[in-house]
Amino acid sequence: MTRYLLFGALLLATSAPALDKPSSRYNPPGGTLVNDHDIRITSAGGAATKRGEIIRFIWGRGGIPYGKLPVNVSRGSIKPDNLPNLERVDTLHIGMDGGVKGLSHLFLPKRKNANRLAVLHLGHTDGCTFNDNVPGEPDIGMRRTISALLAEGFAVLGVYMPQVTPEDCRWEHEKLFRIRTAGSPLKFFLEPTLVSLNYIRKTYPQYREFGMIGLSGGGWTTTLYAAIDPRITVSIPVAGSLPLYLCHEGYGHDIEQRLDSFYRLAGYPELYLLGVLGAGRRQIQVLNLRDDCCFGAGQHDRRLTGMPFVPSVRDYERRVQKIAAQPGFGSFRVFIDEKATGHMISDHAIRTVILPELRLGTVPPGKGSK
Repeated sequence: MTRYLLFGALLLATSAPALDKPSSRYNPPGGTLVNDHDIRITSAGGAATKRGEIIRFIWGRGGIPYGKLPVNVSRGSIKPDNLPNLERVDTLHIGMDGGVKGLSHLFLPKRKNANRLAVLHLGHTDGCTFNDNVPGEPDIGMRRTISALLAEGFAVLGVYMPQVTPEDCRWEHEKLFRIRTAGSPLKFFLEPTLVSLNYIRKTYPQYREFGMIGLSGGGWTTTLYAAIDPRITVSIPVAGSLPLYLCHEGYGHDIEQRLDSFYRLAGYPELYLLGVLGAGRRQIQVLNLRDDCCFGAGQHDRRLTGMPFVPSVRDYERRVQKIAAQPGFGSFRVFIDEKATGHMISDHAIRTVILPELRLGTVPPGKGSK
C-alpha cells in the first residue's frame, strides 16, 4: 500500500516540483547537435514510410506492442481532494525491459464528455509529482490542467516519465541508454503511454478519441508519441522541443532529446509532420516566449537562420504546413504563448488552446483548426 501512498504527493505534498532545467546531473553540455533543418518527407506516402522506420528503430522488427498491458492496476488507489467532477483514480503499473518501470494514473470523471480522454504527460520535475499547488512554490500548471479537463468531462490519463515518478525519482536517463534491448531505449519513454492506452481501449472501449498534452519532457514525449501512434488525434506539446538547428550548441538537452542516431533518421520538423499524418489529425505546438528553461526566445540560437526567435519559429511552421497541406495530412500550427511567465502550462494556454482544441475532437478532413 505504501507505493500508492507515495502518489498522494499529487495533491497533498508539502513541497511542489521545481521548474524544469537543463539536466546537468547526467547530461553534461557540449557536442554538436544534428542539423535537422531540412524536411525530407514530401508526401503522405513518404511520411508513412518514415513512421515505419522510426517504429523499427524504437522497437525493432516486432513493431509497436499494441497487445501489451499493465502488470498491475489498482482501482481507486488514491483519493485526491478538490478535483472537480472526479469519480475515481486508478493506478497503472507498467513493466518494461531491463526492469524499467512505468507509472500512470487514470482520472475517471463522474460526468463524461463525449467519451473522450486526454493524456497529460508530466515530463521532468524535481519533485516527480503532479502536485504544483503549494503556496509559495512554482506552479507549472499540472493540477490546473487536470482540473480544467475533468470539469469539462474528459477522462485524464496522467503519465510519468521513467525515473521521474514518486516511486523512482532518480533522473538517470543516460543510464537507460546502457540497457540492452531490442530496438532502442527510447521505448522506455513511450511505453508508459502506449500500454496505458492499450488498457483503456480494452477496459473502457467507450473512450475512442485520445488527445495528448505534455509539458517539457512531457511535451517532447507528446511530439514523439503522436508521430508514431495515430490513435492520438490531437496533440499539444507545451515547451517540449525546438528543431535542433535552432538550439544553442552545448545546451543541456536530455539525451533522449538529442540522440544523434535517432534525429538523423527523423529531425524535429519531420516529427511534427508525422504528428499530423492522417486526415483530421492536429498538432498545436505551444512555445512560451519568456520560458526560463527551454525552447523559448532565451534558448534560441539565431546563428543559422539569422532571424530572431518568432520569425525562426514561423519559418519551420510554414515549411511543415506546406507539406501538410497535401492529401493525407491534418493540420499543424505553433501557438506562441506571450502570457506564460516561465516554464509552464499557463491558464492562457489552457483557455485558448487546450480546451478549445480538445472540445473539437477529430476535425473532418479539409477543415483544420484555427
